[in-house]
Amino acid sequence: MADLALIGETPAFDVARDILGAEQSNWWENLGISVAVTKDIAQVEEVWRQLEKGGIQSPGQSIDFIKAWIKRFQIPLEDQLYITGEARGKVVALLPLKRVRRAGLNILTWFAGYHVGCNAPLIDYGAFDRLSEKERNQVWRRMRRAMLGADLVCLQSLPDIGRGKYFSGLGKSIDVEVLYRSEFESWEACRTTQLTRSRRKHDKQQGAKLAAMGEVKFEELVPGDSRADEALATLFAQKAARFAQWGIEDPFADKNMRDLYRDMFHENKGLSGKLHVLSLDDEIVAVRYNLAHGDTVFSLISSMSERMELRPGSPGKQNIRRAMQAIFEAGYRVCDMGAGFSDEKRQWCNSVINLRTHYIPLSTRGALIARAHRFKCRMRKFIKEREGLFNLVKSVRSIVRRKPGTSRA
Repeated sequence: MADLALIGETPAFDVARDILGAEQSNWWENLGISVAVTKDIAQVEEVWRQLEKGGIQSPGQSIDFIKAWIKRFQIPLEDQLYITGEARGKVVALLPLKRVRRAGLNILTWFAGYHVGCNAPLIDYGAFDRLSEKERNQVWRRMRRAMLGADLVCLQSLPDIGRGKYFSGLGKSIDVEVLYRSEFESWEACRTTQLTRSRRKHDKQQGAKLAAMGEVKFEELVPGDSRADEALATLFAQKAARFAQWGIEDPFADKNMRDLYRDMFHENKGLSGKLHVLSLDDEIVAVRYNLAHGDTVFSLISSMSERMELRPGSPGKQNIRRAMQAIFEAGYRVCDMGAGFSDEKRQWCNSVINLRTHYIPLSTRGALIARAHRFKCRMRKFIKEREGLFNLVKSVRSIVRRKPGTSRA
């Protein structure tokens, strides 16, 4: 990677401004827009934590989550890139990226990728709102010039917030997914809005069926609880069984990935770990893995037992009902359930946000790959939005993966 200018050690970023070249026009100098870049996350930690206080859209914007990711997956310093943009004398944006190699190309992208519901630069929303459209676009344009050492910048799953004004300067984009959130001031507001009379009756009937099978117990486990590691192991085992049933690759098969989620739960730093666990006669039958930040709970992983005899009692639905009650009664105002449609999201979420993937080609080859990836994303979205076609694809994929000798890598 080309040498990058390093940000200074002071919060004011006391370094040479406009390290990527000076603009000729006077209006540029009046705006006070400048950019700094570094490979070292420690150089941006102070400003990152300050921006994080304004709220995050996903755990992928948490510096503690990203530091754990870097440590667990041993991402080399030369494959890390942190870009800050300053306007009117204040840092207004931070873009943390990693470099990966795909199909012979160097690509800059997010650290956590699809393992979190969405991804986005960290921005000072108040300061960004005060900038003119021209200023915002120039901040992004200057930051784009600092994206060195790659053929393509691929920014997956940016939330379409602020009527599109926040991230529109980050290259061409396409709709890829929808993010689902439950946003309420209280459990009572959530319950009365999302649980219809027929839904409450159905849940009660399923709860009675599960209770008839044994003693049902719901727990919220936090770091230090004795059953936490057992619940985490059960979570990943249940997910592996479900992915095998669907015939798709298990994203948690890598031990480093499982250990990362264990680390984040137990470390309990900027993100607070919570496990919502449902047990039947002391056997864990459903688990929900959450990380909380501010007034938001990010529900990242959910699982339930594959035992057929438990299906009439629907332990997964019984667990989420109790989990939602626990979340809102604890004072949280948002439960983020991530991207991709599911029955539980339809039942519990009253807010949907479009997610867009942005492309910034940095070479001719990068432009070709961006075009191919956009086509792939459009086809994937087309299939997923049509239930019959999506089920057919899943069935075919399951058959193919189960053939002897077929690799799951």
